[in-house]
Amino acid sequence: MATSTQLRQRIAAGEWDPKLRALYGNTEQELCRQRARYCAALEQFELYFGPGRQVQVYSAPGRAELGGNHTDHQHGYGLAAAVTLDLVAVAARNTDGYVRVKSRGFNKLDVIDLTVAGPQEGEETHSASLIRGIAEGFRTVGKKVGGFDAYTASDVLRGSGLSSSAAFEMGMAVIWNGEYDCGLAPTELAKICQYAENTYFGKPSGLLDQLTSAVGGIIFADFADPASPQIEKIHTDGLLPPGMSLCVTDTRGSHSELTSEFAAIRKEMEQVAGTLGKKVLGQVTESEFWAALPELRRKCGDRAVLRAIHYFEENTRTLAQRDALQAGKFAAFAALVLESGRASFALCQNVYCSTDVRHQGLSVALALSQCILQGSGAWRMQGGGFAGTIQAYVPKELLERYHSEIERAFGAGSCYVLRLREQGAVRVG
Repeated sequence: MATSTQLRQRIAAGEWDPKLRALYGNTEQELCRQRARYCAALEQFELYFGPGRQVQVYSAPGRAELGGNHTDHQHGYGLAAAVTLDLVAVAARNTDGYVRVKSRGFNKLDVIDLTVAGPQEGEETHSASLIRGIAEGFRTVGKKVGGFDAYTASDVLRGSGLSSSAAFEMGMAVIWNGEYDCGLAPTELAKICQYAENTYFGKPSGLLDQLTSAVGGIIFADFADPASPQIEKIHTDGLLPPGMSLCVTDTRGSHSELTSEFAAIRKEMEQVAGTLGKKVLGQVTESEFWAALPELRRKCGDRAVLRAIHYFEENTRTLAQRDALQAGKFAAFAALVLESGRASFALCQNVYCSTDVRHQGLSVALALSQCILQGSGAWRMQGGGFAGTIQAYVPKELLERYHSEIERAFGAGSCYVLRLREQGAVRVG
């Protein structure tokens, strides 16, 4: 272990270049950017927590959803890939039983007293609730955790569908796992983070985001038993053929008032399942569903019925996407991406918020993508929906035009060419 000053000197001298290349790729431009970013994070740690501390550096990636939109929380399939956009955390243990976290871009310093258990009034939907919930998750599985001080710098676009929240959660979890030698596996850390997000933060998310950030690579997950999901890791070099790029466009819509919209999807799907005597749609056969259609329309309403249809279709589609990736059949995979995008509009109905029809950034971005890429690429909404990002698979000959037209519509820096990442959440070095 080294002091923050020693680490900064080593990184600036290029001693960490092999580690940074493994996480972010081989381009000299990206390597220079990451050196500067890591050094800045170490400087900021010293500013807030003092120089001369023995520190470690941790990294937790964001993720791109490739398939399985709103299927994981119904015990279905999920398909996602870790990306090189990540959260970097500089951390040092302390002995006073407090966690203090300063995050770049946020004015508030989170201070959590670990002797105070349970969700606290006023913390829900704030990062402090996630930290407190993760600590409780460690205790629940019999691990003793103590205090630490940390500075975080995240490149994961907030509200973008790349799951900045999962990257933050996993960043906190790997700090505790590393600093206090807890020895938990990535899947166990992911479950703890989901527990914190569901119980303390108040967002009823599935497990796919946290799993992908924890494990890295392309993840195919079967959530039939959510306590022990079956996970298959597909190497990232099997996704894109030569000359094809994966782009995400941040339409810059806010997620801040949309938690209820996300929750309604899960609630309505589970209402349909409950009418059929089951807890989630993953426990319902499609034939059962169709046989009960008149009753379901009457008791649950048509939107809930359509969202259930989306679940069955998307779940089957996600399995087919995995098979296409494993077989190296990108054209078949891309066709399924387009089908998924159409289902988001027609069935899941999570492309825009029906109570605010003036703002439909995702719809506009998808329409523009179709105009440019029709017949030569693929595009779909990703993430929870209603605001955030779309993704597009763009051939080399159209990349410059696509990037230019998207940024003309949504502003400079709105279109990002993603690179995928093999590593999950790790201690760097």
